[in-house]
Amino acid sequence: MSDKELIHFFSHDAQGLTPAALAIAKEEVKKRGLDPRLSTALELQNKPTPAADEVDYYCNLLRNLQCPHCETNNKLLNATMVSEVMSFIFITHFQQRVKIGCPDCLDSAIHKAQAKTLVLGWWGFPWGIIRSVSAIASNIKFKKQHHAAEANEVLKSFVQANAGQLVMRKDYKQSLQNLITT
Repeated sequence: MSDKELIHFFSHDAQGLTPAALAIAKEEVKKRGLDPRLSTALELQNKPTPAADEVDYYCNLLRNLQCPHCETNNKLLNATMVSEVMSFIFITHFQQRVKIGCPDCLDSAIHKAQAKTLVLGWWGFPWGIIRSVSAIASNIKFKKQHHAAEANEVLKSFVQANAGQLVMRKDYKQSLQNLITT
């Protein structure tokens, strides 16, 4: 692998390495003279569960960024799971995605998903009705967490799932901003 491919793998997809493979990967980082944060990224991705203080650190780092939707800096960011359904007779498309933003933008995203589901979700048989009810219930549940004083569970899960990338980007505000925008 080229250095670029190795960096991408080590910072994005290195979960589940055996202890022996982890040691070899760390040695390869040293041998190639790559950024030592890659070793930290490897370790963090291969912990069963990152320590609570590590998760809190990265959550706070993300919460203090600019909202990727309205571009305000005056509100702490959080995350939500947006669910929406579109159905067309025998075809039902159910989508869930994580969205990070300020509480007002998260509320807006939920409202748009609810409206789309209410208008387009019910028309599939039999899954349209079932998935629509599920999406609406999920959106209501997650909307209650948007204005929480602390990082909510969705944001903590995002941090755990993207631990390697966060370690590599923590010193680069624009790179973190790009991560939460996509």
